[in-house]
Amino acid sequence: MLHAASRLLSRGLPMFWLALGVAFAQTPPPNPAGTVVLVDGQATVAAPGGKPRPVKAGDVVSEGDTLASAKNGEVHLNMQDSGFVVLRPNTQMTIESYKADGGDDDKGVFRLLSGGLRSISGWIGKFNQRNYAVKTATATIGIRGTDHETWVIPEGSRDGEPGTYDRVYVGETVIQTPEGQTAVAPNQAGFQSSRARGKPRVLASIPQFYRPGPHEAEIAAKHAEIQKLIGERREERRRAIAQKRAELKGQREKVKETLEHNKEAAREGLAAAQQKQKELQARREELARDQQSFLENQKEIQAERKSIEEDWKGGRITRAQMRERRQLVNEKAKANTALEESIKRRRKAIQEESDALADQRFNATQERQKALREQVLDARGKRESLEQEKETSAKEIKELQQQENQRYREELKKDRSGGDATGGAH
Repeated sequence: MLHAASRLLSRGLPMFWLALGVAFAQTPPPNPAGTVVLVDGQATVAAPGGKPRPVKAGDVVSEGDTLASAKNGEVHLNMQDSGFVVLRPNTQMTIESYKADGGDDDKGVFRLLSGGLRSISGWIGKFNQRNYAVKTATATIGIRGTDHETWVIPEGSRDGEPGTYDRVYVGETVIQTPEGQTAVAPNQAGFQSSRARGKPRVLASIPQFYRPGPHEAEIAAKHAEIQKLIGERREERRRAIAQKRAELKGQREKVKETLEHNKEAAREGLAAAQQKQKELQARREELARDQQSFLENQKEIQAERKSIEEDWKGGRITRAQMRERRQLVNEKAKANTALEESIKRRRKAIQEESDALADQRFNATQERQKALREQVLDARGKRESLEQEKETSAKEIKELQQQENQRYREELKKDRSGGDATGGAH
């Protein structure tokens, strides 16, 4: 039983400690970046290394995802930092890096591969401007404002010279290249050519491809709405994340305390078990000596009985002497039988105590593992809760703007039925 318990422990413990390491070392899911609130036409989304799939309103897009709109497609996103992003038709964009926990390390970096991207930034653009950027093959767009639109015009396009364009509606952007940077003010457009290196420049007029789309009035109205939400939503996020991090830290401390308690209990249990093993070993040695005495007595009894038989047959002893000697041998045999029974009882008792000791150590180890496992699972749950807070926030944003989205769709219906489609054009 002792050996069986030892084998179970030797097999179970490494797997358990492996599970414990996994509980804290699992790769966290990608940060959610935004929620799709409108898809007009056709568009897709693809996770890193994944295949593109159709995107629809209500989908959550995450850090690393690539969105693409078709020739007739436009996609609107409510971002986690309360910002708003619009993919124009024929656009491909990757959310290169994104985090919106309300802290100083919040960031939003978008790589525009082709087409147009309008961004009304949320609290990242307001409080973490250095961590916000729209990158293209020829330039990086930084912001000192909240509403701008970047376009990438490819070679062979009839829309204009190939390169990166950025138009500012509100605030200010900075177009950066290795050769320098240029600030772009409201109602201006900046440009960096893909044909020649040099410092970006401000254009004399807004390029014609900056045409208002069918939802321009709704997009323009987003700026004022977002500014009302930024501070409140950022503080809500910071409080929620701080609380969950505190809970996770507290749970990890409990795991450490449980580990230390288990180590101390294991040391005490081992010391007690070792002392008990010493006692059992001493009893086993005494038992071995008695067993040896029993065997020697058996040999002596057998030899004495043989001697009595030979002396009787040889006429060397009388019948009375034979009976007397046999009586003595029988008494010795009776005592040796009693010794044998004692040996059996003590051997059984030692085996039972040894098995009980093994069971006790095994059960104690199992109980310690169970307590630690519960602490680890609780910590894992709090860590997952912390990661899921980002997804929860996306749902909260969606609920907060549910009424606005309904109005959004009603405006879309009016536009399609012949209403004013350009009322918000810049």
